Amino acid sequence: MEKTILSCLAILILWSCKQETAMLNTEEATIGAQVPNLKFNQLLNDEKEKLSLYDIEADVVILDFWATWCGPCLSSFPKMSKLQETYGNQLKIIAVTDESKERIATFLENRPQSFTIAIDIDGSINSYFKHRVIPHYVILDKDKIVRAITSGDAITQENIERLLSGQEMEFEVKKEDVDFDPSISLVTNTSQPIFQSTLLPYNPSAPGMSNDGRNGNRLFAYNLTMPSLFKMAYGYRWTRVKENFKDPDIYSYDNKEQLYCYEMIFPNRLRESRLELMQKELANLSNITAKVETQLTDVYLLQKIPNTSITLPISTQKPDPNGITRYGEGVTLQGEPITTLVNYYEEVLGLPVMDNTGYNDVYDITVKWYIENTKKGMDELKKYGLEVIKAKRNIDFLVLSD
Repeated sequence: MEKTILSCLAILILWSCKQETAMLNTEEATIGAQVPNLKFNQLLNDEKEKLSLYDIEADVVILDFWATWCGPCLSSFPKMSKLQETYGNQLKIIAVTDESKERIATFLENRPQSFTIAIDIDGSINSYFKHRVIPHYVILDKDKIVRAITSGDAITQENIERLLSGQEMEFEVKKEDVDFDPSISLVTNTSQPIFQSTLLPYNPSAPGMSNDGRNGNRLFAYNLTMPSLFKMAYGYRWTRVKENFKDPDIYSYDNKEQLYCYEMIFPNRLRESRLELMQKELANLSNITAKVETQLTDVYLLQKIPNTSITLPISTQKPDPNGITRYGEGVTLQGEPITTLVNYYEEVLGLPVMDNTGYNDVYDITVKWYIENTKKGMDELKKYGLEVIKAKRNIDFLVLSD
């Protein structure tokens, strides 16, 4: 009889847990509603290993959704640490990520923080607070009611003071369409245009993104600054651009009035000249001037390790654009030229990278990247007989001015 009761109790608990998980999967956070008792089942940088939301006694809770590869996320961490230190037990900041415990532990060794890190093991927290762009912030009051779903601009000492004093506040809502489809044209027409170019203001439902149209008949950019549109038109990465603006703050991504959406639909015969057309249009639409100058600068050289016997085997695979990952986890290339690897390392190292390998075919390469340990990321190249070294070279820079 006792075993039967215990078995029934176990089944009831299991059923209850499944029901709670199912509820989280179907519900979505809304401003003004109370959040269910979310479970943070893997914590780092905290005195506890696990925590339930309702066990948090702080008057204000901030959930910060982030990743190690997200530059804006990391740049906000000093501010978040300072806020946590300032308000102590009155404030609980939990930075939520879906990356591995091992990766985050290594990150914290190199960049310790004052707030709690939560690993969203099963994705339930990310699912409840739906978003597609990070950083993403949710502010809860002491009753675990959602007071704001917002951007980092709203996370200030002044706003926290107001929340702690019980003031009613209206935060700017982070408008985000999780079902946003960038393949749909900016301008809907009943007929398909042969050629069309469009410049529109900031779209709060879209993430910041772009596609240069090299593999189709449409190039687009969503929510980019005018300087970023110029970089796209000239094909220059940010590491090879010099900006000489009278007031750089005008072109800040925080200034939504200076963010634009651009689209060009073009026929096949204009594919090769599409970026030149974009350059001319931007010159007419803005007061920015662009020119190319050669300058001596610090660079990295990607080269073969001297006297190595390791060579890159030539790929027999067809290129797979969907297999290219260009963020913190690393990069996987299938049937790609070595320049694709060069471009990736230039992005993560933050300096121009030049190809000194002599490899001219296409290759299959997989390397991991560790933003918390640059040397470890660079050492990944050794298995392919490659290395990156510092040097000085004359290279072309795109110089933008107004």
